Amino acid sequence: MNKKTILISIIAVIILILAGVFIWMFLGKGGKADMDQEAVTAMYIPFGEEGYIFVSEQAGVFTVTFPEEIYDINGSKITQEQLVKGNVVKIYGNGIMLESYPGQYPGVTKVEVIEQGDPSDADAYQNLVDEIYTEPDPAEPPTMNLGYTTDLASVTVMVNRGGYEWVYIDKDYLSNAVVADAAHVLQWKIGEELADVKITEPLDITLYFSQMPEEVEVVRYDSELLGTENIPEGETVVVEKKDGEFVLTGVTGGYVYDVTGIWENGRANYGFITVE
Repeated sequence: MNKKTILISIIAVIILILAGVFIWMFLGKGGKADMDQEAVTAMYIPFGEEGYIFVSEQAGVFTVTFPEEIYDINGSKITQEQLVKGNVVKIYGNGIMLESYPGQYPGVTKVEVIEQGDPSDADAYQNLVDEIYTEPDPAEPPTMNLGYTTDLASVTVMVNRGGYEWVYIDKDYLSNAVVADAAHVLQWKIGEELADVKITEPLDITLYFSQMPEEVEVVRYDSELLGTENIPEGETVVVEKKDGEFVLTGVTGGYVYDVTGIWENGRANYGFITVE
């Protein structure tokens, strides 16, 4: 055996050893440890009828887009409604938190209860709940924000609501109907009524409603039509449902979007513009 053959054999052995270490680190015990380190540990604190927050030393105060994979302390699959105040959970996902308060974590893949906890454990965070929670006005439809991620950051944009039709039950248990007229989104002013979203390349935008609608309809217009008095027929945009949220995919700049949320007791319009 010549020196060249011996050298090649030694290199091959080294490569096999390194490959084995790599597999152990990422698929074996080491990989599991790394996954555990990436998981966020937090306490579940519900409030109001449907509100909740997670509080974590690692990630602060945030909400999540709940995945299908939610497990109790025994490993049995459950729903969000079965989580209990004071539960301590591990939350797995892509680690991208939208910059808002509370934070929003849309890319969650699994939630598992690791400690049952006690409702009284969550009382220490009541001040946080008081900061966040405002009893919703039943006479007004839900609000809507936009969330998207670029190479540089995760962004949340607050969107204004336009006209709406809404039916609600007042404190005397009487049914009331409210109709609020507003100008068409093409007549809104950028930076005032019309929120602007700066886009350099196609991206997905998630529509975050304070109360999930049954249906969402979206129409877009060329931004050059902004300010027109003769409202043309717009282009219908397909809205997808991903991880329980309504999402606009492949959004590009140069359009005004008219979003309509539809609930059992009414509908409301929201608008924004994409700018290149």
